[in-house]
Amino acid sequence: MTINDYDGDSGVSLRQAMTLLRLTPGRPWEPGRWEVMEQHLTGQYSQFSERFLQILWNERHLAPDLRCQDGRSLKVVSPGVWNVGRGPDFSQAALLFDNRLTAGDVEIHRRTSDWNRHGHSQDEVYANVILHVVWEDDGPPPRPGMATLVLNGHLHPAWQRLLWEMEDACYPYCRQVPAGACALRWALSDDARLREILTAAGLARFTAKGIRLARLAAERGVDQALYETVFECLGYKNNRVPFRRLAEAVDLDTLRRLRDDDDRQALLFGTAGLLPDPTCQPVLPVWQETVRSFWDRWWALGATHLELPWDQAMTRPYNSPCRRLAAGFAWLRQTDFAPAAWLRQRSRTAASPKALRQALSLDLPDTSPWRTCRDFGHLIRPPAALLGRSRCLDIMANVFLPYLAAMLELAQPPEASIAEAECVRQAFLQLPPAQGNRLLTEAAHRFLTPPSRTRELLKTCCQQQGLMDIYQNFCLALDHNCELCPFVSAEKNAAID
Repeated sequence: MTINDYDGDSGVSLRQAMTLLRLTPGRPWEPGRWEVMEQHLTGQYSQFSERFLQILWNERHLAPDLRCQDGRSLKVVSPGVWNVGRGPDFSQAALLFDNRLTAGDVEIHRRTSDWNRHGHSQDEVYANVILHVVWEDDGPPPRPGMATLVLNGHLHPAWQRLLWEMEDACYPYCRQVPAGACALRWALSDDARLREILTAAGLARFTAKGIRLARLAAERGVDQALYETVFECLGYKNNRVPFRRLAEAVDLDTLRRLRDDDDRQALLFGTAGLLPDPTCQPVLPVWQETVRSFWDRWWALGATHLELPWDQAMTRPYNSPCRRLAAGFAWLRQTDFAPAAWLRQRSRTAASPKALRQALSLDLPDTSPWRTCRDFGHLIRPPAALLGRSRCLDIMANVFLPYLAAMLELAQPPEASIAEAECVRQAFLQLPPAQGNRLLTEAAHRFLTPPSRTRELLKTCCQQQGLMDIYQNFCLALDHNCELCPFVSAEKNAAID
């Protein structure tokens, strides 16, 4: 999109938008404010796309004195992190309402009524929204207590420069997640020193995950804890919740009591709501007999269908819920439905960290029809394994190795497990970098200048985990308020000294 191109959302190009601006006169002690005229030359109502309004919020091109529609004053401590996935536009924002700090999410629309029009009122993902930013206030607030800020009339004069400099279609990711106040300190530190820090933070994160797994094992039993956690990992970011809820509803004891694997798969797919109705949904020839059998078994078992919020639209075909559920069942069958014993046996017999990593790789059967299918009714091309190398690595780093480390730490007598525990620790330290994710990308843009420095800095999975751990425990925990961060405080104190 060039500056002359038509914006289908807003009805105007960026250059045309410049003709709609007018500067209201300011007083001698305060600047004027940029506003947009209600109509352009065609006589039609003019407004900008939501994306451009998001850019305005992210760049903080707002007037000095902000006031919400309910009369409360507003100061933006941190606009939050721009969310490019499902959910509110900005997460982890820190805002001062009448000088009272509040943390939460921010949603941006062109009109107040868009909240209900987009179905947010019935979506629990938007329950933590504390500010609704709009261009036009055309109705009551979406819910009692939620503040509304109308951008029209609260623009800083710098907004004019933004229109000339910024094309919303080309808005760079590095500006969506701006560098933190500590970025200079990171830039002045050499790679070797930063790798030491990141490795230490990665090991701390590794230990914390093991402790959480040990606590869950104490509550649910070790096998059930591993089953739930592995299934949660299979859901990745979009389907973690439904996979965990499925594992909780169809527990491991129930699966063990069933007579055969077909009953177990029928129960899992039926409870998950992933069995297609052959009377109104397509079923591939290779699955027709299986689907018919699963339905017969499902009804005979008398199980209950769960209303699980599967996210199909934002999930790659190779990572579809059906394929991931098939992978989870294949892993359970590989462990003979005893995951804890399976893990310990591989840990005890591994002669080296490398051998342990190989033993914990999920080598799932390659003969399943799932290699060529997204679900029961659609094919994928080209064929692919149920789980890729990156997902197997994630499960090893986030579940298998932390669990083994925690269990060996608790073993009695401890002397008997020292060598095995060190083998587990070294296996984690030697894991190669895992596939990137949103959290890692945000952390890189927050700390590293340029963010591409990660290619030289993050040589292991442990160092990636360390970067995410620092980001979560400082930036996210403090709602991106750099003034409260000990990293920034230490740097200021050093400068004063």
